[in-house]
Amino acid sequence: MKLSYLEKFVFSLLKLNRERQITVLISSHILDELSRLATHYGIIDNGRMVKELSAEELEAACRKCVRMKVSDTAVLARILDSMKLEYKIISATTADVFAKINVTQLTVALAKENCEVLSIQEKDENLESYYISLVGGYRNA
Repeated sequence: MKLSYLEKFVFSLLKLNRERQITVLISSHILDELSRLATHYGIIDNGRMVKELSAEELEAACRKCVRMKVSDTAVLARILDSMKLEYKIISATTADVFAKINVTQLTVALAKENCEVLSIQEKDENLESYYISLVGGYRNA
C-alpha cells in the first residue's frame, strides 16, 4: 500500500509525538482530518478561546445518541433507569439517550406515566458540526 504525501506527513507527526513526546500545534480548518490526528483541541473564535478539550471529551460530546424532548425528564429518567439505558439529562424537557431504544416500548411506558413525547431525533455530531454549534452556527463559520 502506497502512502500519500499527507499520510506520510501525518504518520511522521504521530511518530514524533509518541516516540519523543513532542507536542505539535496545528491550526487548520480541515476539521475532519484533525479529528483523526489530534489528541487535544482548542477551539478559537474571533481571537478568544471558546473551548479546550481532549480527544476523549470531544468523542463523548460527539457521541451518537437519540435526543428526546419530553414533557417531564424526571419521568423519562425513571423509565430509562428501569430499562437500564444510558442517558444524559440536558434540560427540564430534553435528554440524550446513548443506546438503541425500542421507540414503541419507550413511548408506551412514558404515556402510562402521563409524559408526552414532544420529539425524537437522532444526533450524530462530528468535529465540524460541534465547532459550528460552539461558535454560533453556520452564519459564523
